Amino acid sequence: MASGGEGSRNLNKGKGPLQDLLEHQGDDVSYNDRLYHEFLQSQFGSDLPRSPNPPLIISDEPDPNLYDLDSNENLSTPQPPSNEFVAGEEEKPMKSDLFKLHMKKIQLDDGMIQIKCNYCSKIYRTNKSFGYGTYWNHIRKNHPSELVKTSNQSQISRYGTPTNQLFHYTSEKNKEELAVMVAVQHLPFSFGEKVGFVNYCQNALNPAMQRVPRSTLTRTMFSIYKKQKNKLKSFFYQFEGRVSVCADIWTDNFGSHHYMGVTCHYMDNDWVMQKRIIAFRVFDDSHTAQNIFRLLKIIFEEFHIQNKIFAIGFDNAASNTASIPMLQDLCNPYFGGKLFHQRCACHILNLCVQAGLQILSVYIKPIRDSINYIWRQNKLQKLWLKYCSQNGMRPIKFSRDISTRWNSTYKLLNESVVYKELLVSFITYNVPSISLQLKHWDICIKILELLRVFNDATNALSGIYYPTTHLFLIQSVNIVGAFSECELDVQLSECVAAMKKKWLQYYKEIPNIYLLASCFDPHFKLECLQDYLTHYYKSLDLEVDVLSYCNSIKALLYELYDEYLKIYGPSLNMPVSQHQPTSDSTGTSSTFKLKGLGDRLFSQRAKKLRTSSSSSSGSISELDRYLETSHEFLEDSEFSIQVWWKDHEQIFPILAIIAKQILGTPVSTVAVEQEFSAGGNILEPRRSVMCPQTLEAQACLDDWTKAKYRQQEIEAEIVNDFFEDDQTTGTEGSD
Repeated sequence: MASGGEGSRNLNKGKGPLQDLLEHQGDDVSYNDRLYHEFLQSQFGSDLPRSPNPPLIISDEPDPNLYDLDSNENLSTPQPPSNEFVAGEEEKPMKSDLFKLHMKKIQLDDGMIQIKCNYCSKIYRTNKSFGYGTYWNHIRKNHPSELVKTSNQSQISRYGTPTNQLFHYTSEKNKEELAVMVAVQHLPFSFGEKVGFVNYCQNALNPAMQRVPRSTLTRTMFSIYKKQKNKLKSFFYQFEGRVSVCADIWTDNFGSHHYMGVTCHYMDNDWVMQKRIIAFRVFDDSHTAQNIFRLLKIIFEEFHIQNKIFAIGFDNAASNTASIPMLQDLCNPYFGGKLFHQRCACHILNLCVQAGLQILSVYIKPIRDSINYIWRQNKLQKLWLKYCSQNGMRPIKFSRDISTRWNSTYKLLNESVVYKELLVSFITYNVPSISLQLKHWDICIKILELLRVFNDATNALSGIYYPTTHLFLIQSVNIVGAFSECELDVQLSECVAAMKKKWLQYYKEIPNIYLLASCFDPHFKLECLQDYLTHYYKSLDLEVDVLSYCNSIKALLYELYDEYLKIYGPSLNMPVSQHQPTSDSTGTSSTFKLKGLGDRLFSQRAKKLRTSSSSSSGSISELDRYLETSHEFLEDSEFSIQVWWKDHEQIFPILAIIAKQILGTPVSTVAVEQEFSAGGNILEPRRSVMCPQTLEAQACLDDWTKAKYRQQEIEAEIVNDFFEDDQTTGTEGSD
């Protein structure tokens, strides 16, 4: 039998296991040894000798129970005491828990033994004159949350399913998660040391939670940002596809700095739209084409995408347009750069509406003045809400009309038209100085319908989680169809003329990328493209040879296909089978109400396709097979163009590559505007002195964190930026 100081103790076969365990007695008895002895006494009697000193066991592995009762098959395992737990009594920890969960033993070169804490790395030297109380006291004082964990506990995961892995609290993890929360929620870095927050965490969540100083939280946030940035740079370095980039310039609310925001858009291997912000860089140089190019060059090369850019989107500033030739030389885009430069469509829609509203303001003014007057008088507000209730209408506070944002005018008219009779009677009685009559609503209802078309188009083209390039033609036909209907109205004719003039300045010819994108929608193809263009130019009263126009687009499509075939053809195994999947392609893409002329044409085309049959024979090219084959679509199904191309990727491999890059190009720069909105929230007055590097790190970390959970949706407040008076850098560009 080994002595108490000679390592692990073994049971001798000639002795009873229990007597063998207890034959060695010593003067130094630890707390856990006494606890276990009391446990044995409750099971086997009170005449047992007192428990011995624990042996010295040197091991990095978790220390097993000292009393290995299972080593003897003839001895049944003792059952735990049946005494009920009394409230207020503390469950005493076992010695095995100390080295299994909290500490470990380390042997030094000189033979001495050290005890090291697993949480804070504090080291104790062992001393045979005392037991383990010192170590337990350290855990209780410095790491109290760890005491609630036992070897048989389980916890509920974040998705509600049990898991055997216990949550392990560490101060380092706490700092990291708090830094991410501060970035995502746009909180001040001093948040981690606020008394209310610290008290809440310690009293409700974890008593081990400590305050995190501002400087520590800032360093932690920068550390996480750098790690995430390096991962993103590595991803783009290995990325084999093409990306589209949006860029814009923003001035903070205090005029202290200018910033350039750059977002990267692409479809991943699963045909899922992805967006990442890659820069929120301070840009205090003059906004010339050369300076814009120089900064973009630095950003592109930093993320290894200078040779992987399919298209770049700007607003209509002249300096942005002037930088395109230099960017083309840098990026060397496919197809000779014919699809490289894209203007933000939502900015152009905004210019058209602003041109029309300047003429219509005289009709809207009485309604705007009436509602604004109500909200300036607290007493009048209460009277109005009470008046609504008395007349059986829901009390409402109308949206405020902001003169620089046309969608606020649209919302105001849309909300107030239901209350027009109540408003007229209320204003006539309480504010006789304002002349508000029902006849004012006649013209405003017409204005409302015209603005609705632009509002729907802006919302449809502002998405970031679904393709938008193939939607542009539909929305364009809706808009010019509204022009055609409204210009016959005497009251709206002047307004429509101003809108149409601005529209033709940019879209007399629809950009080729939008027409090509329509061809990659299996509902459209070339046949439907001709129908749409016919209605488009007819609504604009323009004589255009649509057939020749479509032939030029067809030639462009074949030219694009041939170039991609040369690049990707040798590395792809072209399929021989002509079989087409018959399953319906449905998915999670957003759908829009079929209201306008373009939507009606789309619906008619879908019905025609559902009744047509597939025809594909002979040895023809992949593009010919795609154009000549009609595909079946279930009626009233929610069609996803991404899912359709994913299902047909093996059948049309070259076209799938082209479709992924064209459909992955955003129509608007709404993603950049989103970052500017976030930057404005971060740079609130009390943090206006935040350094630009910190702002960039916080904005990027915010976006990257939300990207993991697909929560980068565009909020209404951000889309509002596209309804605002154009505040671009430089002068307005023109074709």
